[in-house]
Formats: sequence, structure tokens, C-alpha cells
Amino acid sequence: MVSVYSFFKFFQVVKQISEKNLKRFFVWVSILYRFTFFVILRMTLKYILSFLFIALVFAVGRFVFKKWKVLDRPGADLKWVRWPVPTLMWLFAYLSFVLVVLVLFPDTFSNKIFLWLILWVLPIILVEFVEELWYMWRVNFRIPQIVRLLAHIWWAILAVYIWDIWAGQEFVYWDFIWRIPQWFFVIFFVIWSMLCINAINRIDGINGQASGVSAIGFLTIFLLIKFVVMRVYTTFTNRDILVLVSNLSLILFFISLISTIVEFKPFGLLRDVGIMFFGFALAYLSVVWWAKIGTLVVALSLVIFDSIWVGLYRIFVLKKNPMKWDYTHIHHRLMWLGRSRWEVRAFVRIWSLVMMILMLMQSGNRLNKIIIFVMMALIFFGVNAYIFLVKKKPCGLQGLKKD
Repeated sequence: MVSVYSFFKFFQVVKQISEKNLKRFFVWVSILYRFTFFVILRMTLKYILSFLFIALVFAVGRFVFKKWKVLDRPGADLKWVRWPVPTLMWLFAYLSFVLVVLVLFPDTFSNKIFLWLILWVLPIILVEFVEELWYMWRVNFRIPQIVRLLAHIWWAILAVYIWDIWAGQEFVYWDFIWRIPQWFFVIFFVIWSMLCINAINRIDGINGQASGVSAIGFLTIFLLIKFVVMRVYTTFTNRDILVLVSNLSLILFFISLISTIVEFKPFGLLRDVGIMFFGFALAYLSVVWWAKIGTLVVALSLVIFDSIWVGLYRIFVLKKNPMKWDYTHIHHRLMWLGRSRWEVRAFVRIWSLVMMILMLMQSGNRLNKIIIFVMMALIFFGVNAYIFLVKKKPCGLQGLKKD
């Protein structure tokens, strides 16, 4: 009886303790749930307000430019007949980016990563802006192409040496760690930034094409950080920077998505200045502290590989300056095959989204990502080489008059 009574008392004590701990547990769960809900709601509201604010800036900007008659000159080569629409809308893409960060993410506004981004791209914007004014017949001179190219390269070098975006970058593969020398990173970043800028810019032969591709690129960086890097890797020395990069990527995703809608009909045009801003932002955010280049390259493989293919085709087949504009890009080649603008846009965007999802599904498996990257490169260059080098098919819309 004593043993049974002792066990009964012991059970009652344990039950009381368990009830107390259980109540305490549920209290803490309730507090944590409310706090988490508040944080998520606050961040969600920030993102929603960011999207609405950007849309408002674009709407006001379009109205003002239309009233001031800041309009484009519709060409007759690859465009259907239409009335002039507000142009130079890049100004509102850049302005909305700065204002959203200033108003809704004030802590980010003073961060050097954000300041480097908006300051670095400013000289490129100014150089290209002169070119756009010449195109609109507002000035009677233009900056030579070689000068614009050298300006891009020079500012890419300054971004590494003066603003120090290198900051001890490392290449890690399994147990192998290579601390990238600064001189090597300078060369790499110049090539990478020029590739992104020109790849995004050259795909802009169809309204809304470049903005749509840019939106997928920024979304790739955001999702990669949120759902791969933050979940797979447990220790960080730069968590705050990763959160910052993901926020900037999401804001730029909103801007490029709204730009895609604006340019689709079109209701307005960003022109090359805005597209180059997107291109550099993609290159910049993909290398800041945690390299995200492999995933981005595969997600935008059609655009990036196409830029490499066209450059090589111009040099070795057409025997001309690779920077000289023509109609040999992927959208031109698809249109030569009889595809409409709708079909070309859908193909490029769906392919890019599928590649983005495929790469994100690999999580932290670098080997699978490398295999996918190599397979994509072999398929793209193999198919193009067979069609245009072996079968000697016309590479694009070569018969049309150039701009």
C-alpha cells in the first residue's frame, strides 16, 4: 500500500509540474506566434506598400511625361504602327528604387551596399542618357561607342578597388576553399557586369522582354537567399547583408515587373538606360558577399548564352565588330522561324522560370547545379551551331534594315 500510495503522490506531483510547464509552454507559444505574426504582417505590409508606391511613381511619371511630350520615335523595322508613348521611364524606375528604400527601409538607405549600387550605376546612366537624347533629336552629338564601353569598364574597376565590393570573396567547393585575389575579382567582375548589362540590353528587341527577364533574375536572387541559403547553411558571418540583398532584390523585382507591364502594350518605354540599370543591379547583387552567379546564369541561360553566341557569331562568321547592332539575337532567330512576339516572350519567360525552379530545387547540391549548367550550355550552343553553322540557316532577321 505504501508503495502504491507513494507512486500515486509522485504521479500527482509530476502531473502538477507538467500542467504548469504545459501552461507555460502554451503561453510562450502564444507569445511567439503573435510576435511572428506581427513581424510577418509588418514585412508583408512593407512589401505590399513597396509595390503600390512603385506603381504610383510610374503612373505619375507617365502622366507628367505625356503632358510634357517626352515621347519616343516609333521605328518601322520590328514594331507595328503605333502612336508615340512616354519614353525615358527609366528615371522613375531609378527614382522609385531610391524613394522606396528611403521611406520604407530607412535603415538600408545608409548602408554602403545600397549606396554603392545607386552611385556606381549613376555614371553609366548619365552616359547612356546622352545617347537617348541624341536618339530623340534633343542633342546633335553622341558619345562614341568605344567611350561608353570604356566608361563601363572603368567604373566596374572602381567599384572593386574604391568601394571594395570584393571584401574577401571565397570560392568554396566541398572542402576546397580558394580566397579569390582582388586582381582576379576585378577582371571577373568587369566581364560579368558587362555580360549582364549587354545580355539584358540586347534582348530588348521586343517590348517588355528585357524587363520581364530582369524580373525573373531579381526573383531568383530573392528566392535563392530566402529558401536555399538561409535554410541550408546554418552559420553566417554576413546574415544582415544577405537579408539586405534579398530585400533589394525584391524591390527591384517589383520595379522590373511593373516596368514589364508598362512596356508591354506599350504605355511607356524605359529605353536602354533603364535596362542597363537592371543589368548592372543583377550583376552587382549576385556577387555581393555570397555568390549567386551559377543559379542566376542557368535561370537566365537563354539570355546570357545568347549574348555570348551572338558575340562569337559576329566575330568569326560575320567578321565584324561584336558591339555593332544587328538582328541575330534569339528573339530575332525565333521570329525568323515564324514565331510571334507573344510566343517569343512566352518561350523566353517560361524557360527562364522553369530553369529558376529547377536550380532552386537542387538546394545546396552544387554538383547537380554544375551538371545542369553544363547541360544547358551544351544544348544551347549545340543546337545553334547545328542550325546556323552546319545547316547554314540564316541567323536571325538579317534581311531587315538596321536602326
